[in-house]
Amino acid sequence: MASNVAFKQAKKKSVKKGIKKKKVVKTISFWKNKQQLRGLAIVLVVTFIAFIPSLQNEFVNWDDDVNILENVNLDGFTVENVKRIFNPKTGTVIGNYNPLPIFTFAIEKHLFGLDATPMHVNNLILHLITTLLVFRILLMMKISTPAAVVAALLFGIHPMRVESVAWITERKDVLLGVFYFGAIFTYIKYILSEEKAKKYFIFTVVLFVIALFSKIQAVSLPLSMLALDYYFKRPISMKLLMEKVPFFGLSLLFGLMGIFFLAENSSLDDATNYTMFERLLVGAYSFIVYLVKFVFPYKMSCLYPYPKAIDGMFYVAPFGIVAILGGILMAYKKQMTAVVFGMIFFIFNIMFLLQVLSAGQGFLADRFTYIAYFGLFFIVGYAFDYFIKLKPNMQTFMSAGIGAYLLLFSGMTWQQNKTWKNGETLWSNVLKTEKQTTTPWSNRAFYYRDNKQFNKALLDYNKAIEINPSKATLFNSRGKLFFDVGKTTECIKDYDIATKIDPTLTEAWINRGAAHASQGNLQQALADFNKGIETDPTYENGYMQRSLLFNQSQQFDKALADYNAYLKLRPNNAEMLYERAITKRALGDYPSALKDINKAISLKGAQTPYVTEQNLIKSLMNN
Repeated sequence: MASNVAFKQAKKKSVKKGIKKKKVVKTISFWKNKQQLRGLAIVLVVTFIAFIPSLQNEFVNWDDDVNILENVNLDGFTVENVKRIFNPKTGTVIGNYNPLPIFTFAIEKHLFGLDATPMHVNNLILHLITTLLVFRILLMMKISTPAAVVAALLFGIHPMRVESVAWITERKDVLLGVFYFGAIFTYIKYILSEEKAKKYFIFTVVLFVIALFSKIQAVSLPLSMLALDYYFKRPISMKLLMEKVPFFGLSLLFGLMGIFFLAENSSLDDATNYTMFERLLVGAYSFIVYLVKFVFPYKMSCLYPYPKAIDGMFYVAPFGIVAILGGILMAYKKQMTAVVFGMIFFIFNIMFLLQVLSAGQGFLADRFTYIAYFGLFFIVGYAFDYFIKLKPNMQTFMSAGIGAYLLLFSGMTWQQNKTWKNGETLWSNVLKTEKQTTTPWSNRAFYYRDNKQFNKALLDYNKAIEINPSKATLFNSRGKLFFDVGKTTECIKDYDIATKIDPTLTEAWINRGAAHASQGNLQQALADFNKGIETDPTYENGYMQRSLLFNQSQQFDKALADYNAYLKLRPNNAEMLYERAITKRALGDYPSALKDINKAISLKGAQTPYVTEQNLIKSLMNN
């Protein structure tokens, strides 16, 4: 009996010894993981340092004017203007419907006035937030912290980022980056969550919509989501495809809207006269160039004009495309998931920007890579991990090499930021490589003219006209220069040429009218103003110029009609409200004049001329 008890006790002990306790692996949250936080700090500090020169930059005469300086929807931060910004009929700028960036400009102008510095600061902050999201996403995709630091640093400081960050107008890119990668972050959360937590899916939809209001380029997100499905090995099923329906529906809606607005603004008109085959060659060549510039970004510029002739390099490019696609197929067969994901992410996010349908003056743009390069940065991070595991004794050597590469890129980015300092530095940089294109000459001349450097401006305008003597806008611009320096006879000659070359150039008619008015030739001035307004009834400067003529001849009723027409186009222009109030006072309509002056004061504050006029009108009403 005793032996049986002893046997049972021994058996229990042996069973206990055989039981292995399961190890509980504790996952440290990101915000408590010191190694990851140190890595993030390195990424953000280095990125910030590389972009410090951008904080000293000014506005540039490359769409900053139409988006910010002259944007009618920024005339006062009012409910009416906010509605106009988000209304597709009134919120497009040069055919682009990007209401969220314009809305942020409206806030900044309301708080700081037309000061470039806060706008540059905010661009950099948004870029840093995007870089943080990229770092988090890389870690969620199971890349080690050191590899994530390398890939995120590349995203943050790659010289091809500069255009998106240092150019105020490209607030579109950095806002897009925040919400696009925010949507990717929440979508990965959705994929990795148990039973696919619905809240993360809803977050993804919301962030996607906001991204679409930032920039139309966000339409590629559903394709990026499919790439992530492939990476996380989600089996293809009807359910998988159905969950993308709202995303593809939104992409289709915004994509068609974007094409419509660009076409309405004539931004899709092909000025190159390329055949469709030649356009495809340009697209293939652009794709290859973006890959080369990823490795080393040579010849960075804000403008890469279409070549006048398609040369041999363009015909070779399709063979490069075939080789790359073949390589992706081979990687797929060998189950090189990371490589396939990185490449298809890049392709999905660059293919709509290859200018096969020409939009704009150039066939390349550094900013187009802002989202797309993430796929290539991911491959770099994955490769870093792979080779460290394969050759651990080479880690020091590899780290030193990558460190030198990143240091080189930091220096290039620092320097490239300086090219966006102002209109002179921007267009002088373009002229290093593009001397036979009128745009850099005329735009630099505009900067010189605006800054009273008239001799330099004249030289640049003359050069632009020498390159293209049949471009009406060049004569119009040089005419304005002559007008500014008091050479009225010369300026009228240039306006004559401009109106002959292009009779629909409204600005030239209005400018010639102002020149005739300055000479006292009021009859000819009125004829020119009438012709200009007839050509384009939405050109508000025509009404302003003609109203001055009517006021000068004391035709106050006609001046009032022009003020009304102007303010219908720009209802919150305080200066014109003030001028209309004076005209109404002259006509004896004191209550209406007081209403205008009160609105002008509410828009501009208690500025002396407005308050003085307000007091005068009140005194007249009391009498």
